[in-house]
Amino acid sequence: MFRRILIPTDFSTASEWVFDDAIRIAGSTGAEVVILHVRITRTSQPAELRFPADPSIYEYAEKLELERLRDRVRRVNASVATRMVVKQAPDPGKEICRTAKSEEAGLVVISTHARHHVAHLLVGSTTHAVVADPPCPVLAIRYGVRKRSAMKKIVVPVHFDQKSHAALELATKVATHERGEVHLVTVCSDEDRSRADALLAEQASQFAGVAKTAILRGNDVERELVKYGDKIDADAVFLNASGKPSEKKLDIIRHAPVPVMVVP
Repeated sequence: MFRRILIPTDFSTASEWVFDDAIRIAGSTGAEVVILHVRITRTSQPAELRFPADPSIYEYAEKLELERLRDRVRRVNASVATRMVVKQAPDPGKEICRTAKSEEAGLVVISTHARHHVAHLLVGSTTHAVVADPPCPVLAIRYGVRKRSAMKKIVVPVHFDQKSHAALELATKVATHERGEVHLVTVCSDEDRSRADALLAEQASQFAGVAKTAILRGNDVERELVKYGDKIDADAVFLNASGKPSEKKLDIIRHAPVPVMVVP
């Protein structure tokens, strides 16, 4: 499924939180891990580093960090190939997307963590930029969530106006690979129950033996999905990405106690 996995890092604790998950996925799919570090430059002067220093200092620090991260990879799975890519850009989010495309990455694994900026809440500005226009599937992992050993139970929300089924298709591939199951979930009011039944039956029929269905009563999609995920002890939530993410999708990424895969 994934030939190359891109992991952006600023060498912080939060960005390193995703490494074990990325290595596990790489190990099970034979993917190469590309570690991306973006040296941030000034917006007004893209060639000038925001924190000026001799290039040798950056290179020395990056080499030390890369070796430390490679040691971590080897401890988890020595067979996973790794390399580092260093870029310079004023906007790390856009650079992550550009690098993912140029490297032909099949997956980006990125952390979400607390920010003081109210507009982003638990979605950092860099992660927000990547999930807003994902170049490929993006696995966003909230800093501090419980580690999973596999993706055996995947929740895929389904709604009446849905046009894309990319998340369901990828979830099915992952669940089949992991010998797991996909839970198709619709949150609706009582009056829409019959429509929800028909919608889920249609979707599930295409993936017999893998998909299970559930209709949740309520109006708060994020809260009901989180409750359902807790109930079944889900391992991930897969969301479709089409255009600018809605507040409902951002709420799921912010608050889900499991990794969230955003699929374009």
